Parts: sequence; C-alpha cells; structure tokens
Amino acid sequence: MEVRDVRVEDSPVARGRVRLRAEVRYDGGGAEEYWFDVPAAHAEHVSRGGNPWLACLLPLASVLGEDVRVPLPVDASLLANAERLTRIWRTWYPDLSAVRVSADVARPVARDARVSADVASPSPADGPGRVAAFFSGGVDSFFTILRDRESAPPAERQRIGDLITVLGFDIALERPDAFARLCDRHERVAQRLGMELIDVATNLRATRWSEAQWSLLAHGAGLASVALSLEGRFSAAYIAGGGGYRGLHPWGSHSVTDPLFSTRRTSIIYDGVAWLRTEKVEAIAESDAVHDTLRVCYDTWTEENCGVCNKCLRTMVTLDACGVLDRCTTFPRHSDLPLAVARMDVSHFADAREVQDIRQLAEARDRSDIVRALDRAVRRTRRLVAVRTGRRWAGAPVRLALSAFRRESS
Repeated sequence: MEVRDVRVEDSPVARGRVRLRAEVRYDGGGAEEYWFDVPAAHAEHVSRGGNPWLACLLPLASVLGEDVRVPLPVDASLLANAERLTRIWRTWYPDLSAVRVSADVARPVARDARVSADVASPSPADGPGRVAAFFSGGVDSFFTILRDRESAPPAERQRIGDLITVLGFDIALERPDAFARLCDRHERVAQRLGMELIDVATNLRATRWSEAQWSLLAHGAGLASVALSLEGRFSAAYIAGGGGYRGLHPWGSHSVTDPLFSTRRTSIIYDGVAWLRTEKVEAIAESDAVHDTLRVCYDTWTEENCGVCNKCLRTMVTLDACGVLDRCTTFPRHSDLPLAVARMDVSHFADAREVQDIRQLAEARDRSDIVRALDRAVRRTRRLVAVRTGRRWAGAPVRLALSAFRRESS
C-alpha cells in the first residue's frame, strides 16, 4: 500500500477546522481517503511528515500482507520500531505477515544518549512541547489524568495539559450529536483541571483499516496516529492502559507495543498498567468530575452508559462497593442491581478476572450482598458453559487471543 497526495486543507464538513488527509492505494487494487480533522487553532501543529500514516497503516499492512510506502520523511526511531512491532504482532498472531516499509528518514531533531539498540527511547525536540492524554471519560483515562494532577510530576516532563477526545473510534462519525454532548462534558472536566480539550475526528474505522481488528490489534496504532497527526504540539501523549500487569495478553493497545510508536519528537506512553481496575475505581471514586462524567459503555456508540452490559454492571457494582454509585449521574438506576449482577455471563476472561477483584473489594468493604451476587453469577456461568460446550468451566477461562483473532477475521 502507498500513501499519496498528503495535504492539509480546510475541513469540508465544519468551519473552524482543518483536515490532514491522504489517499491510500492498496496493492490489491482500490484506494481510499484517510483523514484527521482538528480545530483550526492547531493547524500549525499538524504533521507534514509520514509519521501518522506509518503508525496507522502498519497493522492493516500486517493483515493484508502488503508493504507500506510513505513518500514523506519518517522518524528514524519509528522506522526501526516498525519492524519490532510487526515481529511482536506475528508472535501473537502467526497468521499476520511481515511488512517492509519504504520511507525517507527524517532529520533528527535532537539526540539522546539513552537510546539503546533494543528499545527506542525518544527524546523531545528542541523547545517545549505539550503533554496530552487520550480521554474517553472512562475509568482508565480518569485515573491517568487525576493521578497526574495529584502526584508530583517527573522531573523530565511537564504535567498533562491537553485532553484528546476522538470522534470516529468508540463514537461513530454518524453520531456528531452524541460526540458534541460528550465534548461538553469533557470540556467541563478540562476546565476543572486547568487543561485544554482538543477534539479530533478521523475516518479510520470507516475505511479498510477496520479489517485490522480494533480490539485485538489496531487501537493502540489508531490512538498513536491521532497523537502524531498533531506531533508539532506534543512532546508526549498518554494512552491509558487497562487490565494490570497480572493479566497482560495480546491486545491492540499494550504496554509492549504502544511505546514503540514514539518518535524523537513525541513519546507515546502507556500508563496505569500497574493498577487493577478495581484499584483505579477506588482511587477516582470521590471525584466530582467522575460522578458527572464517567462513561464506560461501548455498546451504545454514544455518550451514554447503557447500564445493562457487563462493562457497565461491573463498573456500577464496583462504584457501589465504594459507596459512591448514588452520586454518579451518568448511569441509569437499577431497582435491583445485585440481581442484575447475578445474571451476568462472566465466561469471557476479562469478566471472570474482574469479578474476582470486585469480590475481594466487596469482602474488604463488608458488602455481603455484592459478594453473594457475584458468586451467583459465577455459578450461573458454570451452568451456561456446561450447556453450551458440554465441558466444565474452570472459573477463570482465558480465551486465546490467537483463536479470537482468527474467528473475528473470518
């Protein structure tokens, strides 16, 4: 695949915005336009190089088995790490292909003696850069920004000053109304914390790029490409990680792979993986901003929480164990939350693992009603699995990412 006709122009859909766009031609035939829309106030920060295009296309190229040609300068460390990334992905998913990258090497903007032969350690460009964090309004992203505000900043960087919210990822491009309401909420959070909100729109998931499997392979690359589309502004961009080191497994956004999208100008930082999700909820539970804004649901594709999916129920019962659910205005009210929790199917490895963590939290906080509901969910799941497969569920099954990737790609 080849990147062609890269340009920055006024957005065709909204005044006061600019669009970074390119044509992507596929070796197997056909072409599509890929774009990133940003506020016109940041036009001077929009990338004129090849970094965002290599970052976003690399997972799709691995799936399609096509090499990547970018006729623009690409940062030397990102070029080197492209091979590392595809090797890691092929270790996780052997059906993927090796990818060769053809691009000019960008002139280094700074040198850093810490760069090693094995792991890229980007240094910032000359002059100050802003530090950003991707912000969905969820538990992980709230934890990242609130912990940054409450702890002393590392000596080598500034505090997080910008929040990035993206239209076209978990809220579809066809729902600008929902995105506008979400941005209103996030703007209030940014104002409370003395930060600036930058809303970005992209059509990546509306192109063939979606074949790269968002959850299992591509969403770290997608987020990194958004940050690199504004690389003139950022010296670092935080991606809030989930799951904890205990549960690391092949995934589309990962502590091993996301930092490899860094350049000498912009470090991509995968944050918060040392904490369990229940620990994060405990840490943010008393924040008024969380009570007014928390959004965890991906089933609605809007700014709302459905209140019935497993992710909503797990979050709600954790907030309940912390004694703050009644203060959270973004979740619908349940007449009997323990009953809804007891009816969950927790056969997915993420649900099974987190149920055990929530149970420990509920026990520690003397919430026997929650403990009983979670135990009922586990017993019910054992019965469901036995009916579906004829096999006994062990209590915390781990679905192999390789099998999932093959199944979802077929």
